[in-house]
Amino acid sequence: MKTMTLNHYLNQVLCTDEPALNLLFSRLFQEVTYTKNTMIYQKGKMPFFLCYLQKGAAMALSQSAPKRQVLRIWEPEQFICPVGFFSHAPMSHSVFTLEDCTLYMLHFKPLYQFLSKFPIAYKILNAIMKEEIRLLKRNIKSLSQNSGFQNHEALLEALSITYNE
Repeated sequence: MKTMTLNHYLNQVLCTDEPALNLLFSRLFQEVTYTKNTMIYQKGKMPFFLCYLQKGAAMALSQSAPKRQVLRIWEPEQFICPVGFFSHAPMSHSVFTLEDCTLYMLHFKPLYQFLSKFPIAYKILNAIMKEEIRLLKRNIKSLSQNSGFQNHEALLEALSITYNE
């Protein structure tokens, strides 16, 4: 089963006390592949899904050149949880693939149908959000300590990334 990796991640890292619920939750996701330099979320558009990055890498950019800034990089086995998914707000930045990626996507409607059937599943969402906050704090700390993305233009050029709004 393709979503076994996601189920394993949920059981091992996030919500360790609900294995059956994790399995049901992981089956809601659909596997999607993206090629390098493909937009996952577009600035100004509503995000109607959250996704688990199984393979590849993704990056959030503030805007197109020349004032673009790298806001975040996601690695394999991380969730991409746009704030607007839960608050119904448009994206403040764009997220795109840095290489060919395999994602597991969960759209808004199936998630809320699942939550209405299994309210205890909010434990899983809470675990996902806590992990996202932990990773954001780590990212902010890394940026402030060693200025990791100061030369982001060189990074984007090295990766042959083009992005125009």
